[in-house]
Amino acid sequence: MGGEEDESGVVFANMDFPFRSKETSWLSFNARVLQEGADPEVPLFERIKFLGIYSNNLDEFFRVRVATLKRLISLGDKWKELHMPDPAVTLKKVNALVAKQAAEFNVAYEQVFVDLEKEGIRLIDETEVPPDLDPFLRKYFREEVNPHIYPIILKASANLPRLADLPMYLSVKMNKNRGRGMHALIEIPGNLPRFIPLPKKGDTQLVMYLDDIIRFALPEIFHSFTFDEFESYAIKFTRDAELAFDDDFTESFFDRLSDSIKARDVGSPVRANFDASIPNPFLNLLLRKLDLTGSDSLYPGARYHNRRDLLSFPRFGRDDLLNKKSELVPVKGLKKQGVRGLFPVLRKRDLLIHTPYHKFDHMIALIQEASIDPRVKKIQMTQYRLAKNSCVARALQSAARNGKEVTVLVEPQARFDEEANMSWAAKYQDAGVNVILGVQGLKVHTKILSIERLEAGEIHYYSILGTGNFNEDTARIFADHMLFTYNQVIGRDVSAMFQFFEKPYFPPKLTHLHASPLGLRTFLRTKIEREMALAAEGKPAEISIKLNNLSDVETIQLINEAAEAGVKFRLIVRSMFSLVSGSKENIESISIVDKYLEHSRIIIFGNDGKPEVYLSSADFLPRNFDSRVETMFPILDKKLSKQLITYFEIQWSDTVKARILDEKLTNQFKSGGSESEKIRSQFAIEEYLRSLTQS
Repeated sequence: MGGEEDESGVVFANMDFPFRSKETSWLSFNARVLQEGADPEVPLFERIKFLGIYSNNLDEFFRVRVATLKRLISLGDKWKELHMPDPAVTLKKVNALVAKQAAEFNVAYEQVFVDLEKEGIRLIDETEVPPDLDPFLRKYFREEVNPHIYPIILKASANLPRLADLPMYLSVKMNKNRGRGMHALIEIPGNLPRFIPLPKKGDTQLVMYLDDIIRFALPEIFHSFTFDEFESYAIKFTRDAELAFDDDFTESFFDRLSDSIKARDVGSPVRANFDASIPNPFLNLLLRKLDLTGSDSLYPGARYHNRRDLLSFPRFGRDDLLNKKSELVPVKGLKKQGVRGLFPVLRKRDLLIHTPYHKFDHMIALIQEASIDPRVKKIQMTQYRLAKNSCVARALQSAARNGKEVTVLVEPQARFDEEANMSWAAKYQDAGVNVILGVQGLKVHTKILSIERLEAGEIHYYSILGTGNFNEDTARIFADHMLFTYNQVIGRDVSAMFQFFEKPYFPPKLTHLHASPLGLRTFLRTKIEREMALAAEGKPAEISIKLNNLSDVETIQLINEAAEAGVKFRLIVRSMFSLVSGSKENIESISIVDKYLEHSRIIIFGNDGKPEVYLSSADFLPRNFDSRVETMFPILDKKLSKQLITYFEIQWSDTVKARILDEKLTNQFKSGGSESEKIRSQFAIEEYLRSLTQS
């Protein structure tokens, strides 16, 4: 599949439909994040947060997506065997988009700090330190910063050590009257706060970058050299973060994974950001030392890098510059669960938890209840990403110590969470938990939990199935859904999945669940073709889909074919979006970026007026169908399926934070109605869920 990208990133390839690269569509998503950081209607600290998210996203994008493009380019023409655009063409477009967005980011960044100063919070650099704060700053440097400063002197005859990924460095040039100069690198300590509050000046709260405190102290750092002139310029590196595993099964998987994680720090650089004001001779010296001369990985930037640290910008008690906190919505029927427990509730009806509107803690409560219930015999759960101090993990360990048979499938290849998951695996084993360390050849991404309880002499199943991670930290900001169910058919399906994890050479026989790579593609095709058949009969045919990413060639081709056959599609896609919906009738698409991260996956098949509603752990990417274990599951309770249909309809009606995914991904806001009639879906969903508790 070849082809050329036009200015919007669309590839007109050797196929019957246009296709947009994952990378350019993802950059369009990050541009939506940047829009939030530049929007004067967004509270100031929230704008700073979005700028930090944008920067953090971009770092990961380079570490993974750009690194992948460069590796594909190095393979010559072999990429043509894959379903993707020419990686060299895509990389050229990526560089152009990143440069354009960098300029937009800098404008938004400068404006944020102009507006912050109007609120009495002023960011200063080393040249603006008031004389009376000089003693404070020197004391802070000596006591808090200096113990972490270890300069690397750049000698003409010596090679530089390979510098680590993620930290930022100050490249320092020193001179003295009538003498030779010297060059050095200083790593900005990553274990210290990046933003340092200073004593107030009148009504103004001052704050400094850690970088500038180090700049302020350069004469002290290099006091033994008697230099009297100092210049400093920021530089950082982003390295290939993909883990490469050697299929050497004589070596411990833990050891191989540890080696691969360490290799990230010395992986090939995919981006070197540097202060654009650095003099060319000094830059060339650095590039020679770093073996980056002539590299295509150089990105000139501004004075400060690693601006993902804006996520930790101090708040100074100014809650008025944040979004108003919302009270958690109670779940109907659970007001007294602390007295009677969750098992009796679930035997009567399924529950659907919508985070962050509802408390995630209901899941923890169920595991805690199971851990001491004498009739509970077995607990099984998949783990992809957990909270740093996970109550879920502690509850599972407690259950094992109480004699329950506890099994946890720990996915060791959860990107950037590998070390944390390895640590949890060891803690589980110490507590007596049976750990399944992934499934060979697959990444387990499904989010399922099974509890087996002896009732009336027989084992009965209680299950939790989710669209997001079992993570109480991210559940505060990720919009996801968790189904709690006593349905025994679903329970047996979930149990069968864990048998598959133990013995992957025996594919499970599933009734209600649909799993990849065991037939999810086929199931999805069957449902779409049914809607096509309805359209052919002149009946209403429609499918509504909410995802994070849509970039699977086969699925996009199927959606295009169904749209041409008369099936109406409504798509809400947060991030990667390779389908060019503007080129097809019957396909409408939007994306929502707002206060919470839209993470859930909802699929609604019209079914001739009898809608079928599914939730899924899977996005529509090749990996989710072909090389990951994912599950799509039905919502059988009619009241709960109606909730999800209403949830989708509210989002589809958004006229404040929804952007239209048009042919060129221009990120134009969807509009409609008067000011009083505008709908901000995340606020409207909270109101809707609250209304359910009053009925």
